[in-house]
Amino acid sequence: LTTHPRSSAIATVTFTHIFVICPAFKMNVRSIIACAPLLLVLLSQSVANGFVAPNAPSFRQSTSLNVFGPAQALAIEKRKDPKKFEQTVSGLMATKGLTRDQAEQRYGQFLVDPDGFALAAAQEQMREKGYADWKERAIGESADPDETRKRIDEFQKVNSIKGTAIMVIGGAALVYFNSVNPYVPPGH
Repeated sequence: LTTHPRSSAIATVTFTHIFVICPAFKMNVRSIIACAPLLLVLLSQSVANGFVAPNAPSFRQSTSLNVFGPAQALAIEKRKDPKKFEQTVSGLMATKGLTRDQAEQRYGQFLVDPDGFALAAAQEQMREKGYADWKERAIGESADPDETRKRIDEFQKVNSIKGTAIMVIGGAALVYFNSVNPYVPPGH
């Protein structure tokens, strides 16, 4: 999973506001809390877009300091339990039709990031079957596509309403707190 570029820009603007602009204007904690509803709305968009699936399948983008990767995880697993390692690699070769090097590389990627590996494999499998996203796949593989579509749409609608309600209630609580406890500058 990757972060959508627009959400990164929003988060950058939000954090810049909190850590650069607020101290520059000598805003204290209560003044920042007063801005919390606005910050909450800006961050909610950032968080929601933070779970956008990438267009191209990949396990992780590598960094220049690739200290622990698939090769290291594979070496550790091979020393830790050689029988299990050999059984897993042989099983991958037999079931997936891979060469030994390909099977070891795939197993190493799994060892480094099991969750990311499973997500990437599911996405690859989904593309192979011709589905654009998880929703289309669930509907396509369902015994009753119309009922499945209806349930998914209802689930998304209800959760969208719940999320909005939580943000509104939280914002209202912060506004109420700020009105009950107004900021009084020291010495006044």
